[in-house]
Amino acid sequence: MVPVRELVAGDVAEMFAVHAGLYEQVSKRAFRADLAEKQWVLLLRDDDGRIRGFTTILTLDVDVHGERLAVVFSGDTGIDPEFWGGQALARAWGQFMGERLRAQPDRRLFWFLISKGFRTYLYLPLFFHAFYPRVDTVTPPFERALITTLGRLKYPRDFNPETGVVEFAESHGHLKAAIADTPPHRREHAHVRFFFERNPGWRRGHELVCVAEIAPDNMRGLGRRVVLEGSDALVAVD
Repeated sequence: MVPVRELVAGDVAEMFAVHAGLYEQVSKRAFRADLAEKQWVLLLRDDDGRIRGFTTILTLDVDVHGERLAVVFSGDTGIDPEFWGGQALARAWGQFMGERLRAQPDRRLFWFLISKGFRTYLYLPLFFHAFYPRVDTVTPPFERALITTLGRLKYPRDFNPETGVVEFAESHGHLKAAIADTPPHRREHAHVRFFFERNPGWRRGHELVCVAEIAPDNMRGLGRRVVLEGSDALVAVD
């Protein structure tokens, strides 16, 4: 984890190269503006020290149904396809979330994720038991209110509370065709079908707003282990 203010020009250039390798209709100016509003960035470097993946982070505090919540927003995120399948960035993310739990034990912590591709959305069923929106249940009132609160806070002009999607009039970046192409076996996956149904404009860069509570009891596998490690929780790990 690196504070954004400590990034050097070469770091930002390498991050943008990863970003531009994945998305169409992106610009250095917009990328830098988005990065400037974030507080931290998690970096994935190769053996030569070159940045091959990253995710930017902004922490927020919001009130929903009279409860004060801590929220971690994942902004621009990208991993060079050569490094897909690795766990280093996921481990760093989990450690960060665990540290946030330890820092604010009096508040529930939620992940605020926006997704314009099914691969990003699939992190939710991979790491969480309960997350929203999802295929097998209606979003509860609390989480629905949280999604609306966060969508309006972060994207006041483009968020549609009826669909739960950030519907940009013009693309702010959409997946390149080769990456957007969905293998036939993936199209039949229940979570993938749900993502396409809920975010029909994903090819134009529309973003589905998603939330999940960061809590050991709500987490699976690697996500649960690294969050527990980051929070120094003295509980048994499955």
